Amino acid sequence: METEEYRISFFKPTTQQAKKNRTLIVQLFIIWAVAIFGFQILLKILEKPVPEEALIVFSHAWERIETGEATSPDYQAAARSMLQVMGKTTIEPNEYDALKDGVGWALSELYPDAELADIQADVRNLFRLREQITTLQDERYLEIKEVIISKAAPVLGIGENTLLAQILPVGLDEDLPVLSEENRIRIPAIMSLYLIHNRSVLTDTIFLGFPFHYFYTSVFLLVFFIGLCWVYCYRTDRLHARLNFLEQID
Repeated sequence: METEEYRISFFKPTTQQAKKNRTLIVQLFIIWAVAIFGFQILLKILEKPVPEEALIVFSHAWERIETGEATSPDYQAAARSMLQVMGKTTIEPNEYDALKDGVGWALSELYPDAELADIQADVRNLFRLREQITTLQDERYLEIKEVIISKAAPVLGIGENTLLAQILPVGLDEDLPVLSEENRIRIPAIMSLYLIHNRSVLTDTIFLGFPFHYFYTSVFLLVFFIGLCWVYCYRTDRLHARLNFLEQID
């Protein structure tokens, strides 16, 4: 005679113990799903676009540039903000080129006309040399790079020993005085793309030294999963005891 006493099926349980075990698993799965996906939904609900300080500075300076009211500090601020974005590893090559066009143009607006040709020649030499060398530690390459930094960084109000100064030599276009109309239009949108981030109280709150959303997803959820495993084992043992379910030990 066939018996289903020991038949185990999650989707079609045939015993009281299997049915209760399935119910427990479903309950714990729902709790787990709410803890993960509910938090992500909450992040989306609470988030709002917040600009970085660099974008606020850039927008103010660029507005004055567009209206023809810009002063030297405005060109400096715009160039420094564009260099900050150019330092991001995720920036697309065509967007990088547009910003490079903008930085070079801003520098040309501030640089003495009599000396502009010299620094432009240095920039062209740097790019030609970069195509020939096999390492960025080439002495001639580093020498030209330092020359450009010493000439351009002070004009843009950048410290020569800062990270922005290191980005500057490769962040200049070979044709400094020219800013294409296409890039002039694109630059504000590119800056907004990389300098506006969705934030909320869940991302800004610091908990145990970490942003709360990072702590929740990378630490708390791991501990929570282990806790759910413990609850499953505990509830299963109690269920077995209540149903007088005894395990056969050889």
